[in-house]
This record gives sequence, C-alpha cells and structure tokens, in this order.
Amino acid sequence: MYYSSRTTKKRITGIIIIVMAIIIAVPLCLSYYSTKTYTVTVTDKDIKNYNKSSKYLVFTELENGETKTFCIEDSLVKWRWNSSDSYADIKIGETYEIEVIGWRIPLFSDYENIITFSET
Repeated sequence: MYYSSRTTKKRITGIIIIVMAIIIAVPLCLSYYSTKTYTVTVTDKDIKNYNKSSKYLVFTELENGETKTFCIEDSLVKWRWNSSDSYADIKIGETYEIEVIGWRIPLFSDYENIITFSET
C-alpha cells in the first residue's frame, strides 16, 4: 500500500512538471513565430548593457503617431546572427518597413525583435 501511494505521488509530480513546462514553452515558441510588419520612422537608438551582454534598442514612431520600442537581437529560430550590423545600418530619421517577431513584455524588459527591415 505504501509503495503504490508513493508511486502515485511521483506520477502526479511528473505530470505537473510536464504541464508547467508546456505552459511556459508554448507561449515562448509562439512568440518567435508570430511575425508582424510595421512602417516606422526611427526617432532614436540606444544600447542597453546587462552584465556581459547588450541589447540594441530602436525607438520609433508608427504611421498613426504611436511610439514603439523594438530591439535587434540575434535569433536562433530565424537563423540570424548579424544584429550588430543591422543596428548600425538603421539610421535615425529614416522610415523603414520592419518585420518583427515576439511580443513586448515590460515585466521582463522584452521587446519585439526586428528581424528584417527595408527603407521606404
């Protein structure tokens, strides 16, 4: 009797861990596959430094006047490794059509990631 209740507890714990992993993993994966396109005018750029890494930020104004901040980061999912070069190529005052992935999550300082851009 003792053995079976112990096994049941292990199974329930295992199921809870799997469900929690799915609850965390699915939104993260979906954020990398949700692609949006914006037409923006770049108003400013900045580099945020965290310990040994940096995040390239691009401040923009949308066509409707709304301001929005994006980041430029390398992306394993989109197979992109040139974020530094892309950041250097974006010029303040220019208008671009950008394709982004991800979501803005202020709690984690997460921004939509610019994957491609072209000057309009």
